[in-house]
Amino acid sequence: MATMDFSAKVAEHFLRPKKLGSLTAKDIDPATELLLQGDSGHIARGDALRVSARLRVSDERIMDIRFQNFGTGMPIASGSCFCSMAVGKTLDEALRISAEDLDQELDGLPELKQRKLVMILDAFDDANRKYRNVAPREKSTPGEPLVCYCFQVSESAVERAIRLRGLTTVDAVSKATKAGAGCHTCHPDIDAILARCARGNYRVHITREEYETSHRLAGTPMPGAEELAKNPPAPVRVIDVKMKVAPDGFVYPDSSPVAQRVLEKAAAKPVVPRKPWPEMNASERLARIEEALEHDLRPAIHADGGDIKLVRLDDNRVFVTLHGHCQSCHSALSTLKFGVEKHLRDSIWPELEVEEIVQGY
Repeated sequence: MATMDFSAKVAEHFLRPKKLGSLTAKDIDPATELLLQGDSGHIARGDALRVSARLRVSDERIMDIRFQNFGTGMPIASGSCFCSMAVGKTLDEALRISAEDLDQELDGLPELKQRKLVMILDAFDDANRKYRNVAPREKSTPGEPLVCYCFQVSESAVERAIRLRGLTTVDAVSKATKAGAGCHTCHPDIDAILARCARGNYRVHITREEYETSHRLAGTPMPGAEELAKNPPAPVRVIDVKMKVAPDGFVYPDSSPVAQRVLEKAAAKPVVPRKPWPEMNASERLARIEEALEHDLRPAIHADGGDIKLVRLDDNRVFVTLHGHCQSCHSALSTLKFGVEKHLRDSIWPELEVEEIVQGY
C-alpha cells in the first residue's frame, strides 16, 4: 500500500500499527473472561486476517483486542484503528463500529476507495458469531460450480459482490473477490455475470441482513426498491455431482488428479481411539501431531509442490520447517497460521501454536 495515496492518519496507523499481535488462552483470566477469535479472508488468496479479544463475561466488555494480518498491507490501518476504538467498549458497542465510522476516523478508509470488504470488521463479526453460537454468514451456495478455480470463487459469490458493492468491471470483481486474478481464463464468465446483473437478471437471493451487513462491513449503500423487486424469492441451490469437496476444504472437478490424490490419502487415515491431549506423554503428543500433518495437511501441501516437517514440540509450541515451494512462497506465514495452526488447534488442542524454523539459522 502506497501510504502517500492516503491520509496522514492512515499512514500513521499503517507505519505504527496499534494492537498488532495475538491473544491466547494464557492471556485471559478463565474465571472471569473468555477469548474470542475470528477470521476473515482465505490463506490461498493471500488476504487473511485474524482478530482475538479478551471479553469480560460479566458485562461483555472488551478488555483487550489484537489483530494479525497475513497478506497485503491494506487491512493494517483499518485493523489498528478498529482495535484502538473497540478496546474498552462492550461487545454490542464494538459491533456497531462500521466502515463509515472507520472512514471518518481515518479521514478516508483505503478499503472503501477500492470497494473492498473491511476485513477487521468481518473477522470481528465472525468472532461474535462464534461466541453467540450463530451460524456463519453464507458466502456461497454449497456444492455449486466455481467460476474461478485458481482462487475457488463461486458464481454466487461473484454475483453477491457485484450487487452488494456495486461492481461494474472484471478488475473490480478481481480486487473484491480475487476471482479472475490468476490465470484469467474465467474473465469471460465474470463478464457474463456482470452483464446479467446489469440487466437486473439476478439468480441469487440476497437477504436484508446481508445488505445491512455489507453496508456496515464495506460501506455500500442499501438497495433501492427497484433492485429489491428483482431479488429472487429464495436461494438457488445448484449441486454439481461432478465436483468433489476434498478434506482441505477446496472444491475440485471430478477428474482432477490433485483431488484424487488428496481423497486417497485421506481415505488411508487410520481411525484409532485417542487419549485426551492433557493425558498424553511427550512421545504420544509428537505422534499425534505428526499423524495430523501426514494425513490431514501434507496431501494438499504436496499438491502445491511443498512439504512440512515436524522438528520438535516445546510445551504447546510446535516447531516445523517448510520445504519445496513453501520455502519461497509469499503466503507461507498465512499457510502456517490459518492452515496448519488452525487445523491443529481445531483437531488436537486449542492452545497449540505453530512456528517455523527457518533453515540455515
